[in-house]
Amino acid sequence: MCQAIPRPVLHVSGDRAEVLYDGVPTWVTVQGIPDLAAGEYVVVYAGNALERLAAADAEEMLAFLSGLEQMLAEAVE
Repeated sequence: MCQAIPRPVLHVSGDRAEVLYDGVPTWVTVQGIPDLAAGEYVVVYAGNALERLAAADAEEMLAFLSGLEQMLAEAVE
């Protein structure tokens, strides 16, 4: 199952961006997001950057997902 998750942009080259995907630098396709730069966040789904996301919103969503993941792990213990 794929999920649309915010990823920090490490590098932009043409119509591709390198993002940090679960600790691993990964290239994704970027189209329709003008002036994307390293340090910004994009929502990634199935290898495509779908939209730019404000850093505060991205960090809030990532913290929520991390907490949810931890809660689920504790539930199966």
